[in-house]
Amino acid sequence: MLCPRQRLYLLLTAALSAAPLIAAPKERFVFVDPAAPEAASVRQPGEAAAAVVATRLITELTTALEAGGPEKAVETCHIKAQPLTNEPIPSLPQIVAVKRTSLRLRNPANAPDAAERAALDHLAALTAAARPPPGLLIQKIETDGAAAEWRVYRPVFAQPQCLACHGNPETQSPALRRLLRERYPQDAATGYAAGDWRGLLRLTVRPAAGNAATR
Repeated sequence: MLCPRQRLYLLLTAALSAAPLIAAPKERFVFVDPAAPEAASVRQPGEAAAAVVATRLITELTTALEAGGPEKAVETCHIKAQPLTNEPIPSLPQIVAVKRTSLRLRNPANAPDAAERAALDHLAALTAAARPPPGLLIQKIETDGAAAEWRVYRPVFAQPQCLACHGNPETQSPALRRLLRERYPQDAATGYAAGDWRGLLRLTVRPAAGNAATR
């Protein structure tokens, strides 16, 4: 004979088994031609914001390298790269989120979500086929029962000043390698040469009301 606790457990199990499963909203990722009319209100602020963020990061990195070499650059990036990336752009209120992401991460906080992974995989396939990546990708994310989300992606390439910390590990000093291991234990973002594709800068754009992108 079942005790009260066992009967309660069986009743709860039966109730949960009979409850309908609520499916998560399904997302659809569509890449839109940057020249398409519906993309115009998204492309322009996305391109402008990408230039602002890239300038912020390169300026900070160059200043750190000049002040204290690669070790100073690692510490600066560790502390400032995320805030600099995410800092609002007052002149571009349409930009509601910014993120750097890659298939080879240094900082786990930059891990791609599903839509970003689709964009990264698209560029990785082009790179593997020795085809140049586009200067810009525009992605429309459609979710049942919600307004579409628009993202602009700009490819990120390894700049010469990046190679001190992202180039061949064998050319790095022991102190730099030790610092990288301390700050980024799962670091996979080394071995690049100048001009190599490294990842994406993603900018989420809110289209202005009444534009084609909102319809």
